[in-house]
Amino acid sequence: MDDMKWEQRRKNNFKNEKSQCLGKRDKSFAGRIDSHAVDICGILNEREEYYTTSSCAGRCFMYRGTGVKATTNFQRFRISHEKIMDPQRFFDLSTIDTDPSGGGDPIRPIGQYDYKEEGQSNEDEPSLSPSSEEIIESESTDKTIWLRFEPFILHVACRSLAAASDLMTTARPTFKNVGLTTWKDNRFLVAVWGDEGLEMPLCTPEGQTLGLDPSWLKELVNERHERNWTKIDRFCQSAREMTTTTREDEDFVDEHNPISEEIIDVPRSFDVVGDVAYLHNFPESEPEKVGEAIMRKNKSIKLVVARRSNLVGTERAPGEEGLAVIAGAERNPLVTTHTEYGIKCVVDLNHTFFSPRMAQERLRICQQIARGEDVLVLFAGVGMEGLQIAGRTEASSVLLIELNEVAVRCAQRGHRMLERNKAVKCSGAAERLQIVQGDVIEVLRGTLSGTTYDRILAPRPKEGTLDGDLGSGDGGEGFLHVIVSHLKDGGECHWYDFVADHEFPECIRTRRLIERVCSTHNLRVHIVHAANAGSVAKRQLRVCIDFKVFQNGDT
Repeated sequence: MDDMKWEQRRKNNFKNEKSQCLGKRDKSFAGRIDSHAVDICGILNEREEYYTTSSCAGRCFMYRGTGVKATTNFQRFRISHEKIMDPQRFFDLSTIDTDPSGGGDPIRPIGQYDYKEEGQSNEDEPSLSPSSEEIIESESTDKTIWLRFEPFILHVACRSLAAASDLMTTARPTFKNVGLTTWKDNRFLVAVWGDEGLEMPLCTPEGQTLGLDPSWLKELVNERHERNWTKIDRFCQSAREMTTTTREDEDFVDEHNPISEEIIDVPRSFDVVGDVAYLHNFPESEPEKVGEAIMRKNKSIKLVVARRSNLVGTERAPGEEGLAVIAGAERNPLVTTHTEYGIKCVVDLNHTFFSPRMAQERLRICQQIARGEDVLVLFAGVGMEGLQIAGRTEASSVLLIELNEVAVRCAQRGHRMLERNKAVKCSGAAERLQIVQGDVIEVLRGTLSGTTYDRILAPRPKEGTLDGDLGSGDGGEGFLHVIVSHLKDGGECHWYDFVADHEFPECIRTRRLIERVCSTHNLRVHIVHAANAGSVAKRQLRVCIDFKVFQNGDT
């Protein structure tokens, strides 16, 4: 029993460390995770044995100085995590101080995120090109400009040595450089490095260019990007199929309580929303004993409820008669406060839909939001997506739209709690958040007509049998037509859909829907990622398709 208690304590410590690490504000230059690293980080963070501490999907840049980032005379220029599209401009060294970003590319403008110093606003965003006072002539007269490509790198904290071994075994067929870098205090850190590096001078120490062909340099960089991304995709597939050797929880038995000596059919899976345990199916026998067993197992649970019927309507809420209290004191209204990565929201379980299982998906979205973005959250529910974005990122504005009046009141209470939440590290979080009640299409076509956003979240509710591979509806196409017209050029949408498990991860039907709608609006579309956002029924998944849109040149 002592060994079991020690193992449980170690597991709880790791869980707390994971929550604290993933809940921190991203302090990198970009303020977000690289788009090509989103998938692998999401796959690993979904597993209770792992969490990612840092990552880079690969980048190229030019620099002047020692080449060591911690030194004062190291200056970077034209950082890009995507392919080089305009080599003549990108590799033009005569403009490297006056035009440090080197232009842009159709996936992400070079320099859009990479030149932000921590703590500065958009208005006074500097470039990394040095002013006359910042050029350190006294330290060095070397004017050499170097081109560097840094490959994929990932650091992962593992709950046990066995979990670390499983991860290294999974990564090694794809990446040669995999190792255990830390193994003390029951914390095991695995590092995975790519091997597609490049470093070469572009001019002499006197500043004379070497006359290298920009198209050839572009080919060198872009080939490394391609090989790098291919390896990341291969690693993602292996990580999805990875099995671990960690020990599972013991059965639900309390040897000191006579009730537990009986064989009680306690559900192995249920949601915990605030201080409420939420069972999605009503127990077939002895529901009171089931509820009591759950409360004994988790002392923080004060109430156990079970759903009597399926969720109905666009609100996807059980209603007054849909939930039954099987343990704990009656509570009317059935409201609780739920905390996720330090951010709190208010949930009315009878009249709103909220899933704590979407926590990882909300984290994934937050990790992609860069400084200065204008974000729109549709079908916002109780507002947890918007609260997370406002409290954990440096988005310029976050607008929530929700039709359900009860959900809006819950979101407003969460907004007030955000103002005084000491766990929020991003200044002005509450001021950047706005909540609007109304129908999504009516609001977008009405008061928000003509407004555009850098990022739009559309976690729309499931429309019963109208959604999924057997559905007869339009799969939300009407919403999508309105949404894409409110995206900025290069803006990104997180579109949620429902598919059969055999359709994932290709999601061909959903991809064709997005491409067809964007084509109607004369927009080019780039599918960034398809994420599994959880199961909604047997062999039915909620998926999120991340895609960007671009104005066609002939419009």
